[in-house]
Amino acid sequence: MPIIEDINRKYSDSCPYAFPQDVKRLLRYIADPSATEYPPHSCQYLVGAMPDMISADQPGAWKRAARLFFHQMELYPKQGSLMQHRVISFSNEESQDPMMAFCLAKAVASFYFERGYLSFFGVHTDTDNLHIHIAVSNISWKDGSYFFIFGEMALLYSGINEWYQNYMSGKMRRLYCSASLE
Repeated sequence: MPIIEDINRKYSDSCPYAFPQDVKRLLRYIADPSATEYPPHSCQYLVGAMPDMISADQPGAWKRAARLFFHQMELYPKQGSLMQHRVISFSNEESQDPMMAFCLAKAVASFYFERGYLSFFGVHTDTDNLHIHIAVSNISWKDGSYFFIFGEMALLYSGINEWYQNYMSGKMRRLYCSASLE
């Protein structure tokens, strides 16, 4: 089963992503072309923009994502962490298919968007283990409230495990990113 890591919780003593430059650095890291390079597209998207997705195939996608995140921060200034960061990793024994990871990342980003949060993700293929980075805005686009999803990690684990089991059993291999976490 994929492993989910809550980077904010892991580094909670240091308040990660407390400054705008931290947000820029994270988004730039997620969109790093040397980590996300995979034809036919670079496996990075922003969910929650108009149109629904901004493709990183277009130059400056992380900058457009940052502008949207910063626009929210201007409308609803908050103290503390400005961004949530999640990592979903796959072991060597699990599927190492970047398209599968892209479809899962899109479903996870949609999970956050449906709850009112913009999210930018990248599928990284630059290490031995395929993994997904997801940056989630700490401010809701719906009402300006601070990030809170009751039982978030339990919902993620359950949804991702179900999605992954369906994928591995062959039920979803021919579908192109049509599944959601719920």
